[in-house]
Amino acid sequence: MSQLDSIQTAQKDLEECVTKRMDEQLEAQIRCAGPAKDTVAKVAEEFRTFRELMFKMLGLLRKQIAECSRAIDGLETRTRRKALLFTGFAEADKEDCRALVLDIVHKRMALPDISSSSIITCHRLGVASKGTTRSRPILVRFSSMDCKSAVWRAKSGLKGSAVAVKEFLTRTRQTVFSRARLHFGMSSCWTQDGVIVVRSPDGARLKISSLEELDLLVVKFPKRAGEPAAATGSKPGTGAQRN
Repeated sequence: MSQLDSIQTAQKDLEECVTKRMDEQLEAQIRCAGPAKDTVAKVAEEFRTFRELMFKMLGLLRKQIAECSRAIDGLETRTRRKALLFTGFAEADKEDCRALVLDIVHKRMALPDISSSSIITCHRLGVASKGTTRSRPILVRFSSMDCKSAVWRAKSGLKGSAVAVKEFLTRTRQTVFSRARLHFGMSSCWTQDGVIVVRSPDGARLKISSLEELDLLVVKFPKRAGEPAAATGSKPGTGAQRN
């Protein structure tokens, strides 16, 4: 769990704790106040005022945490601008990931100008786990945006092979992307430079990067009962991630 996740969890726990303690305090004050209606009403009013103040403070804290979360996600996305994920390469004990990537870039994607010097780092993502046949993706960081963009534009050359290229999305944006596809359909959602693009039912192409923005679209374009997730329409242009 990241530090930001810990802060968000702590904030949620704080809200629940404050709400529980306020309810308990109100009950205790009412019991101590006796049967007098005016006294009970006064205690209830004071409690209501205090509760509204506390919820405003907690709401402000929630908003500030959300803004920090979006800012951090944006910064992390910028650090991934020159990176791509290659999936579908069978994993071996001794392998040269750079050679694997360059081989398919040259032969299937027809990019002879991409050389070893065009790649800063190239390695499997995550920790190898025994007893599984699923291979880990290969993370490739290119030396320039031009190299990365050239590979991204040529990914159509991988059709028919087991290898695919994806953008290296942050965990937050990957969650947004996955949920958007569930609601709008796989053919109506793709990514472009770390931004999720959604083709809405009215044909508009909308760019989002957070769950809050996705929730607004879901409310605006609810899925009808029994309606399939897949959407029809023109295919997205070059430079889009289609998982």
